[in-house]
Amino acid sequence: MKQFQQIIFGVLFGLLAAGLILLISKPVEGEPISLSPAPTPTNTLAPKPTCTDVPILVQVEGEVNSPGIYSLQRDARLEDLIDLAGGLTDYADNNRVNRALLLGDGDYIFIPRLDEEIPNIARNAPVNLSGDSENFYNYPLNINEADQLALESLPGIGPAKAADIIAYRQMIGSFTSLEDLLDVSGIGPSTLDSLQDYLICEP
Repeated sequence: MKQFQQIIFGVLFGLLAAGLILLISKPVEGEPISLSPAPTPTNTLAPKPTCTDVPILVQVEGEVNSPGIYSLQRDARLEDLIDLAGGLTDYADNNRVNRALLLGDGDYIFIPRLDEEIPNIARNAPVNLSGDSENFYNYPLNINEADQLALESLPGIGPAKAADIIAYRQMIGSFTSLEDLLDVSGIGPSTLDSLQDYLICEP
């Protein structure tokens, strides 16, 4: 009987030892990996084309400090070109320089000396401006002599303001200085400042 118990005890001990060995040698299980579903293709709109402002090329010669060809924005005026060219020389005939002249691509501008003829190929030659009412006038204009159309050619001055200037001039007799324009309805300091290069005040 005692021998039988020893056999039973030995079998149980063997089973327990085998269980411990299996438990110790069992690999550690990792955390389960969750897979996201594959992305679905989406339709995206093509970007809208953007407008680019194509510059113009204008050549200027004559009495400017740096003659040559310059790139300007569209709607640029002769004053912008003169600034790029380093300004006028001391010999330039300012009375024949229309700083408000609207420039176009491929224009050729000639800044003359006193009594110097402007070549006919120049955009600002009289023969080329005679039919262009916007650029016909030689600046600066005398505020006491300029008519309705001449005043309308000035920057910031439309038909109504031009008529008001003439009416005010008729009422007071003549302007004594350009600052008198501030007394005209609708003309403020900013407008007056933009007119300084285009107007003079003479009796």
